[in-house]
Amino acid sequence: MNDRILRTVKKYIVLLRLKISLVYFFCLALGFTVAADQNPQIPWWKPVIAFLAFFFGSFFSSTMNFYADVEADRIFQSRFKDMDLKEQPFVKGEMSPLETALAFAVSFLGCIILSILAGLRVFYFLSGFMLVVGVLYSHPWFRLKAKPITDILCNVSGLVLCLCAGMSLGVNYLPPVAFLIWGALFISVGYIPTVVNDVPFDSEAGYKTTAVFFGAERCLKAMVPICVLMIIPALLVLLNPHALWQFKLWAGLGTILDWAGTFVVFKRWRPPHVDLNPDVVLIPMDIIIVLFLLYGFARLARA
Repeated sequence: MNDRILRTVKKYIVLLRLKISLVYFFCLALGFTVAADQNPQIPWWKPVIAFLAFFFGSFFSSTMNFYADVEADRIFQSRFKDMDLKEQPFVKGEMSPLETALAFAVSFLGCIILSILAGLRVFYFLSGFMLVVGVLYSHPWFRLKAKPITDILCNVSGLVLCLCAGMSLGVNYLPPVAFLIWGALFISVGYIPTVVNDVPFDSEAGYKTTAVFFGAERCLKAMVPICVLMIIPALLVLLNPHALWQFKLWAGLGTILDWAGTFVVFKRWRPPHVDLNPDVVLIPMDIIIVLFLLYGFARLARA
């Protein structure tokens, strides 16, 4: 019985796909630092509830992605991913129709109910995140992840919605437009190497992602003009006397990181893959998330 419980827990941890979930959570945590700075009177339980709502929504989204990607994941052979996709539960036949339906229902309702408890604006943004990243991005009716450009737009939208959800814990306004434009360019640069590494499997599965449609090498070369373009909104944020320090910090630091990352990606390009372990990016990101949370809750505790 204990072994069965352990296998079930492990299966659901895989379905959450924690490393990818934390990429989106990064933006939620960043937004939380803004909320805590601007309104330190937020009850401590409110962000906790919002974070739980996020992970329910992220579980729904990643499970939908696994459910819809069985064909591509079955032939997955790359080392350059957060996990071996051939080990996902739907490929291994570990999810019955009933269990699948319950997983979707519980995670969907968990996100909806908990986000409402955290606040209506939080609900709007987190349910929007779940709709974009879970349904529009992956569901077989839409499959925007398998179409050019829309795969990038879904990821950009999901991350922006998480940022706004975090901010909505304490403020009623949105990030500056210049920062949102910068963020879209920043995210695009980060996303391109991941979709490039999936080209052999996506093309064999019949998906026309951005990298399949335009070609892996063209997509990688596009990172350079995108990095150049992001300098303009970054400067607008940095020179804006009313922009919050969080936005200025990330507009400056993120631009440098994208330029450095682009250089590394070109150095590690070994067709058909970028020979780079994603943990090089994910582990420092996780450390920053912890710092965000410590800062945010410390601001609330001092109020």
